[in-house]
Amino acid sequence: MPTTLVEPASPANTAPRRAPRPAMPRFVRLLFIAIVVAGLGTLAVNITSYLSHRQSRIAQLQRERLQLREVIQRLTGRSRRAQLVVAGQTINGFGKVLRTHLLWQEFTIGPHGNQTPLPVRKFTIPGNIVHVDAFVLKFQDKYVEEGNVLRGKSLALFRRIYGESQAPDKAIPLAVKGAVPLAYRAKLNRTNSFERQLWTNIWQLMDHPKMAAKQGLDVVQGQDVYRPVFPGKLYEIDLQNDGGLEFRQREGESALVHNMLIQAARDHTRSAAR
Repeated sequence: MPTTLVEPASPANTAPRRAPRPAMPRFVRLLFIAIVVAGLGTLAVNITSYLSHRQSRIAQLQRERLQLREVIQRLTGRSRRAQLVVAGQTINGFGKVLRTHLLWQEFTIGPHGNQTPLPVRKFTIPGNIVHVDAFVLKFQDKYVEEGNVLRGKSLALFRRIYGESQAPDKAIPLAVKGAVPLAYRAKLNRTNSFERQLWTNIWQLMDHPKMAAKQGLDVVQGQDVYRPVFPGKLYEIDLQNDGGLEFRQREGESALVHNMLIQAARDHTRSAAR
């Protein structure tokens, strides 16, 4: 009878099997989950807080940028105070301008900076170089930066207008001494005490800087602007918010020149009818 040989078991097959790991207790699992959830919640809160702070900071920077832009605009801005048109000129046989006929118009300044044109006035000066003499009141920068209602912009009082060959004391007056300029009255029949005090005491303010400083003024001075003018042209006198006057020719305003000529003719007709 054949003999069956049985091979001895290899050491690998005879190695003892590892015992299974004991299961994690339930409360440990719950504790682990709670810790993970808490960590995620804290992370979410931190992210939300960061994003909220970032948005708040961006909004703050945008507000500061807008405020800075407004301050710059107030400091560097300017507004029209008067305009004039050369209605005609008298010239001799040698081509020299003897007289220049002007149409002058100022603008009222409302409480919110809105402007309304005043009636056109007619003047005749010798020659063709127009001088406009004015008082300029410049307020301290802090008032201009803040956009203060009463002191947020420089003020100008047009005193007189004259030609190059005229003596200033022979000039045509544009304002009444001691009265609030019509252009600065919120309503034609009303003035405020602050403006009345400024214009009534303007000579004293020029001579007494300390008195001017109490009114918030930085500079009170006279300014004379002048330039040659030509027929049919429109000229504008602007006042810088934080500075003085500019006398410049305005381009592309033929329709406005035409309207001023028509208005001047109508005013002349009304005056003749009276």
